[in-house]
Amino acid sequence: MKKDFIFIKWLYFIIILLIFITILYKLGFIADLFISDISYISSLILILFTIFTFKVGREIYYIMNTAIKLDDISTNNYNLTSNSIKIQYSDNFFYDCVINHMSRYKLKSGINDELNKNFEFEITKPLEIGWLMSDLLLKLGLIGTVIGFIIMLNSVTLIENFDLTMMQDLLKKMSGGMKVALYTTLTGLVTSILLSMQYKYMEEKIYEIISIVNINIELYFNK
Repeated sequence: MKKDFIFIKWLYFIIILLIFITILYKLGFIADLFISDISYISSLILILFTIFTFKVGREIYYIMNTAIKLDDISTNNYNLTSNSIKIQYSDNFFYDCVINHMSRYKLKSGINDELNKNFEFEITKPLEIGWLMSDLLLKLGLIGTVIGFIIMLNSVTLIENFDLTMMQDLLKKMSGGMKVALYTTLTGLVTSILLSMQYKYMEEKIYEIISIVNINIELYFNK
């Protein structure tokens, strides 16, 4: 695992995403999205997506730092058996999980398999909210679809006569409802996929750290 590139790869993804968003903005798609979606669900979806994208970036940055520090510990194996390995708490959740797991292993405070399971459960906790949010974005898009169709069908029930002006107004309202349905569905689907991709990448790096930690423990604690 190339530690320095863990966060940089995520940045590449964000840069490509920003370029794509800029193109859509130039084409007028973004403006039309905000204007046409009278339900504001697309706006809510985009806000949540932005918040959790920054959250993923922060966590991936911490994962990178953890991988670098873990590499330092591995190359200086005397630290693994010294008193420097002790339970601690810092801003870096992932590094704390690693050090605390090593500390428990060193103290033999539990059965090895149980310690490994607890470590995996603890360090993968941030993934749970990510998968939940990805699913929520998709469901918000589907809610927007339903709202859009309600708006569209509601305009049909208001028909009293079939003069030209009424039909033009009807078509305008129906197209507005259809836009809400399509835009919210598209926004929810795309953001759900993009957020899932980020959390999948994060999951991959977390399990790489778990693997490295287990290898180090086997080398230095289970001799």
